[in-house]
Amino acid sequence: MAESRTIVIDWEPPSTIPYVALDAVYPGALFSRAIPINDVDHYEVDRYDPEEKLWLSIGNPRTPRVEFNGQDFEFATIRIRVVMRDGTKSSFTTSGTFLVFGMIADFKNPNSVSLMSFI
Repeated sequence: MAESRTIVIDWEPPSTIPYVALDAVYPGALFSRAIPINDVDHYEVDRYDPEEKLWLSIGNPRTPRVEFNGQDFEFATIRIRVVMRDGTKSSFTTSGTFLVFGMIADFKNPNSVSLMSFI
């Protein structure tokens, strides 16, 4: 029986760095803290399917985190964009391609090859 593989992706929400008085003395926002932008309505998250050569929608989460089933593919490339409350959309930010099935370690099994290689 095949195991279900869940891929979890999370990212930093968009933010802005305000200008503070000491930035004139020490440029580069040394004394500023990033403030999250509250006008985000949702995110658009897509996954690239190399067999079909097209982008498939994973969903439109309202938080900067998404989970999806990674059972059907070996490599994954994800792209994310922000949709603001007024309907404007940012350009897509695309991840690099990452390997979904690399090594699966079963640490509950004392005869696991990967466990034995650590000992």
